[in-house]
Amino acid sequence: MHHPPLAPLALLCFVLLAGTGCGEDARTQPAAAPVLRGFTTQDISIANLEDLRRRWNANSVRLMLRPNYLARQGRLANLHAGWERILRELPPYLDRARELGVTVILDLHEVPNERSAGYSSDARKRKSEFWADRSNLDTIIACWRDLTALCAGRQQGIWYDILNEPLDWADFPRPVRVWPEWAQAIIDDIRRTDTVHPVVVEVGPGGLCWGFSSFPLLRGEGIIYSTHQYQPHAYTHQGIREIGNTDLARTYLATSQPWPGDYSDSGGGRWDKQRLYAELKPMIDFQKRHGVRIYISETGVVRWAPDAARYARDNLELFEELGWDWSFHALHENPMWSPDYEPAYGATAARTAAPTPLGAVLHEFLARNPR
Repeated sequence: MHHPPLAPLALLCFVLLAGTGCGEDARTQPAAAPVLRGFTTQDISIANLEDLRRRWNANSVRLMLRPNYLARQGRLANLHAGWERILRELPPYLDRARELGVTVILDLHEVPNERSAGYSSDARKRKSEFWADRSNLDTIIACWRDLTALCAGRQQGIWYDILNEPLDWADFPRPVRVWPEWAQAIIDDIRRTDTVHPVVVEVGPGGLCWGFSSFPLLRGEGIIYSTHQYQPHAYTHQGIREIGNTDLARTYLATSQPWPGDYSDSGGGRWDKQRLYAELKPMIDFQKRHGVRIYISETGVVRWAPDAARYARDNLELFEELGWDWSFHALHENPMWSPDYEPAYGATAARTAAPTPLGAVLHEFLARNPR
């Protein structure tokens, strides 16, 4: 899926303090369970599930549940029809995941609330209207009641990622003001039905980790805290907006940006592996304070970015050092992000049987999973 930058680069000028070092005490993840290493995807496809396990040795998949997209794509009667389709398709998918030994992270990527049709056409205003409308909380809780009814009795690896990238531009660069309250209400309701499967809370704002500086520790057991890692967006998302315009494409190819490099994100300056530690410091500190489990629920880089393999390696080495679970975006979802497509620039590309440089790095890290 095309994930545009979460904000114009000018709004990403949020200066972080000095980063953590790579000392002996850097690994702070609780060692209670095997690390999950895998991919995101949006298709409830058993063939894709089998491929990510057999060919890539992934031990997890983050399944992006997108009822609104399904309703639009299939011209269904309403958003609820998209949600009902998901509920019908999930049981055989979960059955096969259990057989393959793959943990499924169910990500509520969209909220199927029909009232959203009345929100503003302005994307920023829509975010604030979403959080001002508590019927969205009711809808989220109803969705998780449906999902826990399917999953509560299953003896297999399932995580509940309760909401993707919570963001309100009125609160930016802080996390959404009401999100801790909503997240706690969602968790409490889930735990009335399912006390076993872990719950994932993305802190925000959006796909950034800055909210960990002020986010409270939520009540309950089995809570995993999460963020996405695409920083710097100017590098990982380069060239996406130029696709489809030949002249701009030529310009992009003449000015494509390397890794490491100088980028304007988060106050600007030099971005390299050490800068990634500085960017993730709020989350590292949160984990050290509370001893919680951390999950990078999305990380990735557009396939044609120069040095994409090195960028992926720098991130994955960091996650592994800290003992974090991670899901790479994405496999069998959009060719711009998939590591099994040729890294040539453009909207279309050919899949390749031989590993790309990016694919080879992922194979190397996924080989750490038991077979």
